[in-house]
Amino acid sequence: MKKKLKLSHSKQKSKIEGFPKLTDCLIDAKEFNKKLIPIVKLDGGIVDEKWEGLPFTFMLQNVNVSRMDFRLEEGKYQLLAPLKLKKVEEYDKSDIKREYLQTSADKVEEMDYWQVDRYNNEGLLLQTGSFSYRPNRRVVYSYATINGIPMPVTKTIQYFLGNEEWLDSERYTYDYDSDGFLKGTTRHQPAREIKMTEKLVYKKTSSGYTISKELAPHQLVATDKKLGATYSKIPFSTEFNEDETDWNFSTVGRYNKGKKEGNYIDIQRKIILGYAFYHFYSLNASFLENTCKIEKYEEINFKGNKEADLPDTVEYTFCCPEEKDIWFLHYIGKSDKKVITEVRGHKYTFEHLGHEIQVTKENRYGINHFTLSGHYTLQQTIMMVKDESYFWCDNFEQQRISDRIMSLGYVNPVIFNFIDTKTENGIERVVQEVKVKKNKTEGKLRLGKPDWVQSNETPRDPDGKKMEFVAQLDHSNMFGTLYLFYSEKHQMISQVFQCS
Repeated sequence: MKKKLKLSHSKQKSKIEGFPKLTDCLIDAKEFNKKLIPIVKLDGGIVDEKWEGLPFTFMLQNVNVSRMDFRLEEGKYQLLAPLKLKKVEEYDKSDIKREYLQTSADKVEEMDYWQVDRYNNEGLLLQTGSFSYRPNRRVVYSYATINGIPMPVTKTIQYFLGNEEWLDSERYTYDYDSDGFLKGTTRHQPAREIKMTEKLVYKKTSSGYTISKELAPHQLVATDKKLGATYSKIPFSTEFNEDETDWNFSTVGRYNKGKKEGNYIDIQRKIILGYAFYHFYSLNASFLENTCKIEKYEEINFKGNKEADLPDTVEYTFCCPEEKDIWFLHYIGKSDKKVITEVRGHKYTFEHLGHEIQVTKENRYGINHFTLSGHYTLQQTIMMVKDESYFWCDNFEQQRISDRIMSLGYVNPVIFNFIDTKTENGIERVVQEVKVKKNKTEGKLRLGKPDWVQSNETPRDPDGKKMEFVAQLDHSNMFGTLYLFYSEKHQMISQVFQCS
């Protein structure tokens, strides 16, 4: 019976190695460096229990060699017949990818940073922000007790001004009826002149200096791989290199160079200011274009600190217009146990069943159902759905949820993972989206019987008997197929190569 096994990366030590060291596989390794490259080494027990402990290794070799014979001696191979082997140049880098593999194609989970929420000790959401989407922006909430329940009464959008200061840009005020249900929302953005200041930090290197920028004092480092935040375009960081006569500056998509003559520092100063400005604009593009209605770069004035040769601060000045809007929430039906309303063009039915709240969402694409814990009230549930936020949390032991609140625009619910850290005044919660994907496949092993690409080339041992088939390998780092055969009597292993 034929059997296929997919080889995938393994985070733990396994009985299959990808690109093991040549010295671990071959007795006379020195002579065959870059001529024979071990690509997969596996314990024979994976193929058959009777071969437990026997090492079987697939070797890459020059394509003009179709068969190689080895003798198995103390867990390593000894090449039997002298062959004219040339270097396998295109695989020079392959043998450094030493790693363990597993015989599966299991789906793996990856954590993708979503946002950071800050709760007080009573479980009320006070602040939320996301480095990935708007790193210089955060949302702050305030509460008041309404019908015995703390309900959000204001939501303030804040932007980082620099020097640890924040701008209250937009303020949302929530108005409730006598039953504690949201009645309407008022948004107010005052007209004002805004100044944002960025600090530039310089650090000497052996060949020049690097520049970085003070970003918002957010809760997450920009490139924290453990948390899934690996964004490289947002952080400001660049480098100037110098030698005795020349200097150069390089960053993503930009390169400048010049001679170290005259007042070349002025040239570097202009480059730094220009790069800092365009980085600032891209960092705050949504705020500048949508909130401040700025359509042209010229509407923003900026200047660097003139007292220093290289600017250590850059100040940006621009204006925002006044805006005021009021929205009312339309209720189709409302009672103590059931509420029907419209939120952003979608019809929602909230029904409190005691142990749970059943939520039905209807729009032109169809009908979706999801549930929430019954310890919430209908008033709280409506606020969470409207704002796509968990304002109340009383279970910080919960590690993950299948979420419908913070991902209403998704067709399917999103799985969220939480990392909670106790702070002096509450809980800081990192929210991660759990992305499930198939593990990367390194190759395929076929067991049972060989599936020949060309004609049957089953090798024979010195007694003229057909050798036992071990396995065949199709690998992503090679074209063609390798076949392994074994003779227990002669402790002999033969490898056959075929390609179409």
